[in-house]
Amino acid sequence: MDKSERESSDSRSEPTESSFVLEGIDMPLKESAQRVQDALRQKGFTNQVVELPDSTRTAQEAAEAVGCSVAQIAKSLVFRTVHSGRPVLIIASGAGRVDEQRIAALCGEPVEKPDADFVR
Repeated sequence: MDKSERESSDSRSEPTESSFVLEGIDMPLKESAQRVQDALRQKGFTNQVVELPDSTRTAQEAAEAVGCSVAQIAKSLVFRTVHSGRPVLIIASGAGRVDEQRIAALCGEPVEKPDADFVR
C-alpha cells in the first residue's frame, strides 16, 4: 500500500479548527488554548495546539501521554523577578533542569517561583 492509499484508507476525521483528534475523539480546545491557536494562525504558523485529556503536569507524564521520550518534551516554567515583579517564561527540555541562578543573572535581579494567581 503506497502513501496515498494509506491516507485515503485512514478512517480518522480531520480535526476542526478548534479541536484535535486523539484516537478518534474530537476534543474542542479550552478558551485559553483557542486564543493561542488563533494567535499562531494570525502570525502565519500552521502548528496545532493540543490539549490532552490526561494529566501532563510533569514532563514524564507529558511524554507518556504522547508516546515520546522526556527529552522531546518542551516544558514551560514561569518565574517572577523579585524586585520589579516581571514575569519570566522559560521553555526548557523536559529532560533538563533549570538553573534559577542563571535566570536571575540574565534578568539582572533575583527570581522566585510565583503563586498560581500570578501565573494565570
